[in-house]
Amino acid sequence: MSWKRVKVTVFRFDPRTDREPHYRTYEVPLADGMTVLDVLDYIYENIDPSLAYYSHAACRYGVCGGCTLLVNGRSCLACQTPVTGDITVEPAVKSKVVRDLVYEVR
Repeated sequence: MSWKRVKVTVFRFDPRTDREPHYRTYEVPLADGMTVLDVLDYIYENIDPSLAYYSHAACRYGVCGGCTLLVNGRSCLACQTPVTGDITVEPAVKSKVVRDLVYEVR
């Protein structure tokens, strides 16, 4: 079985160590039905365990909204949004970034 590979460009920023936000691109094997959250899980588990994002602590059913991100500039729920090609993933609120894709909600 040959897997399609996609490029996932991720917003990275740790205010404790980084002066400015930057982006890092990862190449991820894509299986049918993978969501943005699945792709982030793959990156975290297989490529870069320093990636910060809201993972499975949330509902994973599109109810809680904890995984709301911008994907290719559009707001979406990472747990419900399918990935079909290359994507850019950013926090929904860049002004209150705690780290990478995790942002403060008030």
